[in-house]
Amino acid sequence: MSPATIEVDYLVIGAGAGGMAFADVIAEDSDRTMAVVDRYDAPGGHWTMSYPFVRLHSPSHVYGVHSRAMPSDADATGRASRHEILDYYDRLMRERLLESGRVVYLPMHHVEEVLPGRPATARARCLVSGETTRIVAARRVVDAAYLDVTVPAMGRRPFEVADGVPVVPVNELVNLGAAPQRFTVIGAGKTGIDACLWLLNRGVDPARITWISPRDAWLLPRGQGGPEPEYRQLQRLRDCRSPGEAIGALERLEMIVRRDPAVTPGAFRCATVSTFELAQLRRIEHVVRLGRVRRVDAGGVRLEGGDIASPPGTVYVDCTADGLTRRPLRPVFADGAITLQPLLPCLLAPSAAVIGHLERLELDDDTRNRLAAPAANPSAAADVIAFYATRMQRLHQWSGAPDLFDWLRSSRLAAALPGLDDMGEAGNRDAAGLVAAHLGQLARPDGGDGRPRPVARAARRRLVPER
Repeated sequence: MSPATIEVDYLVIGAGAGGMAFADVIAEDSDRTMAVVDRYDAPGGHWTMSYPFVRLHSPSHVYGVHSRAMPSDADATGRASRHEILDYYDRLMRERLLESGRVVYLPMHHVEEVLPGRPATARARCLVSGETTRIVAARRVVDAAYLDVTVPAMGRRPFEVADGVPVVPVNELVNLGAAPQRFTVIGAGKTGIDACLWLLNRGVDPARITWISPRDAWLLPRGQGGPEPEYRQLQRLRDCRSPGEAIGALERLEMIVRRDPAVTPGAFRCATVSTFELAQLRRIEHVVRLGRVRRVDAGGVRLEGGDIASPPGTVYVDCTADGLTRRPLRPVFADGAITLQPLLPCLLAPSAAVIGHLERLELDDDTRNRLAAPAANPSAAADVIAFYATRMQRLHQWSGAPDLFDWLRSSRLAAALPGLDDMGEAGNRDAAGLVAAHLGQLARPDGGDGRPRPVARAARRRLVPER
């Protein structure tokens, strides 16, 4: 049997946060058609696989799509739960995209082949029936899965586990059935933070928790917006002459915080904490900083920098998935193709909405790409400088593009870029540009002074016994 054929303007590969934000903006044009192909059974991307108690790390009003608010938008500090997010994307697909009559949705499908061009031709195979659909995209193929977010439930853990040792993905914390004697949380990213907070909020004594943290990370304080907008606070960094000075100034301004006042963080992954959450995390005293886990067995944990012993009754909680994927940056716009990537670090949803709006404007791809230079997801501690430099550069650049600036200010996602409304004044825009240029120079690999930046390494200790 020959495959069925669908002819559309756009093929969107992936119905996660980026694909849905892009499709939502394109849907505002009454005549453009789309096929949305996704490997999961429901829209929402990694949220369909995430642990039950996960919430956004940022306020809800900087997430989702341009056209539709989340119920928790009303609270400036509200953070949507997994259940709210999945319902949000399900309703968006059914009530906005499918209801328009111009969108075809193919869940549980994998795009096996794309022949580029205008039109492009793709083949999508159903993961259930095995049947194939041929898709012809007259305008673009939109890769919304290039920077796929990963969660522990998606793949194999990156360390060995001996037979019979109770290592569970974070998703299974809610299904343990009995109270373990001890918990060892493996991983210090957003997932590790959430797991520790969940245990503490469920009454687990912090003395029963061991936290394996390969690298402490700088954290973004949540819900502590000061009287000054971000671009004005960052002007105080204009006198900094090295990355270390800039990071110190950011900490003094309380624009970044550290979990342990005695430990200098070696990472930055855009995780956020409230003042209350930070105080809770600091109650966990047994933090192991011996690098990554290599093996867990009946005797304990074997790490890069040493071993720790574990008493009987310990349950290990795997929080090791690398949620923020780092892949080589590509031009967002190319002939017949769009590759969705963050334009604002760590914020793919508002970035994808901006990309969708640029696609609707009468611009050439060179101009679009100048306005949509992708930003790498951060990893190292020094990346916090590039994080703020990019935000300031976007304020300056986007406010100088009237069609984009006016649309952004009308969008609910404008909250992702604080200070946007102030950029209507030339003096404020100039200030943001100067800060962006200075921080951008400090964020260079040589630190802006022509000398290679030293790489900080955490001190290694051996044989740290559990209490």
